[in-house]
Amino acid sequence: MIVDASVWVANVLEVDTHHEISLAFMHRFVKERQTATLPLLVWAEIAGAVARRTGDTDRGLKVATMISAQTWVRGVPLDAALANESMRLAAKLRLRGADAIYVALAATYREPLITLDSEMLERARAVAEVFTPEQWLQQR
Repeated sequence: MIVDASVWVANVLEVDTHHEISLAFMHRFVKERQTATLPLLVWAEIAGAVARRTGDTDRGLKVATMISAQTWVRGVPLDAALANESMRLAAKLRLRGADAIYVALAATYREPLITLDSEMLERARAVAEVFTPEQWLQQR
């Protein structure tokens, strides 16, 4: 399963509007022994978002490092094939560059994408299964 940085950040930030549902999603995800397939850029996204929103550089780094160390997390580098597919989908679906990488990963690996990003939810459905954490939980 591809899990967007927005879900990881909401999961760790208690003040985030989506914290409770992201926390419930992550508990279920781990309980079911799912594997998170993530583009390696997610570490920078998580570290930056947590540090920016909390004003705490160390917390941003610790959160990203802790997630990257989980045995059920698989990091995928941006190789030429994934970069080309991301480029194609960014143009076709009118997505931001980083968002297109998540969508390309979901389409390439044929795994569902979990996100809180409204543009990704709407536009990525043309090429992949896409759910909010809440929608994914409702299916279980």
